[in-house]
Amino acid sequence: MSFSISVERLIERWQNEGLIDAQTASRLNLDLEKRRSVFSLGSVLATLGGLLLGAAVIMLVAANWQEMPRLMRIGVIFVLIWASYLGGAWRQARGDKVFPAALYVLGAASFGAGIALVGQMYHISGDVHSAALYWTLGVLASAFLLRAQALAAFGAGVACFYLSTFVFADSNLSGADISYRWVGPLLLLAGVAAALFTRSRHAAHFLALFSIGWCLLLYAGQENKTVLLLMIVIGIGLILADGLRHEQLQKLTRFAHPLAAYGLLLVLLSFAILQLDSVITYGGVSAGIDRDILYSMLILALSIGAIAICGRDNGGLRSIAYAAFSIEVLYLAFETVGTMIGTSGFFLTAGILVLLLAAFVRRMESRFGRKQGLEVHP
Repeated sequence: MSFSISVERLIERWQNEGLIDAQTASRLNLDLEKRRSVFSLGSVLATLGGLLLGAAVIMLVAANWQEMPRLMRIGVIFVLIWASYLGGAWRQARGDKVFPAALYVLGAASFGAGIALVGQMYHISGDVHSAALYWTLGVLASAFLLRAQALAAFGAGVACFYLSTFVFADSNLSGADISYRWVGPLLLLAGVAAALFTRSRHAAHFLALFSIGWCLLLYAGQENKTVLLLMIVIGIGLILADGLRHEQLQKLTRFAHPLAAYGLLLVLLSFAILQLDSVITYGGVSAGIDRDILYSMLILALSIGAIAICGRDNGGLRSIAYAAFSIEVLYLAFETVGTMIGTSGFFLTAGILVLLLAAFVRRMESRFGRKQGLEVHP
């Protein structure tokens, strides 16, 4: 739950009213200070530095180090991986909050560079899909062994890179290499286990994007409407689970609100694909226009319904719903009103609609803010 005023001010008011003594107030403030997540510029810069160093290592591997002996190249990569992982574990054991993530990221990037280097030097048969898969599994295994949130997030990011190798591949998605269809769920299970074990929310966000990407890739390879139907069912299920069983879902995943937001995004993407397919298939035919308007109405209804069911405390879901609602209203205005009036009249209508949408969003946010005024966040 949340408060419209700070918890510190409440503690001060309770103390002034005699509800709690000074010692209790001090202990409550101390506990709040421990739980508060503080933005650390040093941690961010250190992690970015680790990413840059990792990119430098990968670039050196791409250059193939022709002037160095093979054993020396392997030795340098091997030492860099172990030094980074052990250094990160040492700093983590000492309670350091800045450098462990940077060292872990450097080690994980060096591991990927090592895979590329060995395959490059010894002409090991394989492809970029397999290399990305081994890289993902290796980093996730390291996340388990070191219980490092940074490694879990990095591994989930590499899993997304694994999917992208199929998107940008020369071969057709429905061709010979369809390993992503069964590897994707296995990687997702491993990533979810790593995210739960390390309690990494960044990894959870990457994995949610990975799941959506895998579903879209599956549909692109098969173009089967059943895939879209399953996406809609799963997305609506996540929204309903957060709205009706939030406490249970939060206890199970510690990621209830983002799951509902990503579920809404999954459903909206499914309807958008159906709408686009209808426009391409039927063109200006009356049946196509009717389908187009139907999908638009479904998207509008879904956006409003999602906000009503679980949007009160879910800012991410509300943002997605507002964006989808606004885009569809403008699209409907363009498809209907835009064909009946001139260009200037259309822009006038669009401007009025945008202002009305802005007023609607502001009114909804104010309403949710008032509702949250009597609730407390732990």
